[in-house]
Amino acid sequence: MIRRTLHRVFSRKGRGISRHDLEQLKLLARSRDPDDRVKAASDPGITPEILHYLARDSAAKVRLAVAGNELTPRQADLLLALDDSLDVRRRIALKISENLRDASKETTEVWNLTIKVLEALAHDNLAEVRRLIAQSAKSIDKVPASLMTGLGGDREADVAVPALGYVGRIEDSDLVRIIEGAPSESVVGAVAARPSIGASVARAVVDRGDTPSIAILLRNHSATIPAETLDRVVDRAPPIEPWHQPLVERPHLSDSAAIRLAGFVADKLLQVLKSRPDINPETNAAISIVIEKRGQVVEQVVPEVVDTEGPLNRARRLNAQSLLNEDTVMDQLGGDTQFVIAALALRARIAPAVVQKILSSHSAKALIALAWKSGFSMRLATQFQLRVARLPPKARINAAVGGNFPLGEAEMLWQIEFFATLVQSDR
Repeated sequence: MIRRTLHRVFSRKGRGISRHDLEQLKLLARSRDPDDRVKAASDPGITPEILHYLARDSAAKVRLAVAGNELTPRQADLLLALDDSLDVRRRIALKISENLRDASKETTEVWNLTIKVLEALAHDNLAEVRRLIAQSAKSIDKVPASLMTGLGGDREADVAVPALGYVGRIEDSDLVRIIEGAPSESVVGAVAARPSIGASVARAVVDRGDTPSIAILLRNHSATIPAETLDRVVDRAPPIEPWHQPLVERPHLSDSAAIRLAGFVADKLLQVLKSRPDINPETNAAISIVIEKRGQVVEQVVPEVVDTEGPLNRARRLNAQSLLNEDTVMDQLGGDTQFVIAALALRARIAPAVVQKILSSHSAKALIALAWKSGFSMRLATQFQLRVARLPPKARINAAVGGNFPLGEAEMLWQIEFFATLVQSDR
């Protein structure tokens, strides 16, 4: 009987469902065989009422089929968003994510139910589910800010970072709280990139953030950075090359900050600084005096890579012989900088310019990421902080228990990608 019913129902080939076929689907939905119930739940002619009934099925694979059906009513989606099965909740999250933009055009009643589904999924214990919601909901301004704020404070950076790209407004007080509890530097950077952030958020980024996040903040021209906060950045900026250009191009730069910048930025940036339309003649004259005193000589923490074959060929030879190891690189710290850059570029498989940018960044996290990307240990990362960046004790990051890297792999990869982006933007 069941087999004949299946043959009749699933051979309709796109024809509208008859009343008789609907009765047969109801019969399938009550079958003792879960495979029959799965087929019923997957049928394109099934009614929302039957799907709602099957959403409470004892078999997870039946509920999974209901979760994947576009005809499933939102009330049943809400029920399945709280399901014990991770696969069911993942399927619901994927379906809601794919249809969210259209769902925002639903009736008020259905949209309110959709929000309840999103809220349930936003609290799921599976990070993948929360990430799907964060990525899909961020571009919908109709999604409540409270939901996105919660996701922005998630314990997983892969969830928090996309949530912080939300097109709606997140209150500054919430952003400060998110920075204070940020699980990684990428979250601080995501906050720094948000539009129209206020003075309290800018202060929090400078207090908590590392070199990349502060660079992002400086490049965010819609951010309000108080004069005293910007002065603190300028105080720290001389050895941190990634901050120089965004500082020179920063709107509302004070006269004193402009004069101090003239003391250490590169020649090409001096011309940008002097040509700013908001720099008055008196300040421009002071800048000229500073330039004259320094003799047009800009000190570099790490010399630029010179196109000579010696260090690069040596690094390639040692690498081919499997001798380009941690001790070889460590022996050259403070010595042959060009060889160190070439060696790290080969080992990490990144451009020498990216290595140079990181070595000159004075960022403990970036230096740790470079050692990790090169396949070396935290021991070398510690030496980078001591002998290359000469970081004071408070600015250093020590190894985790057992000498392991203190940062997560995702955060270290983010550091590498950020500096690669900086190099691209300089070209």
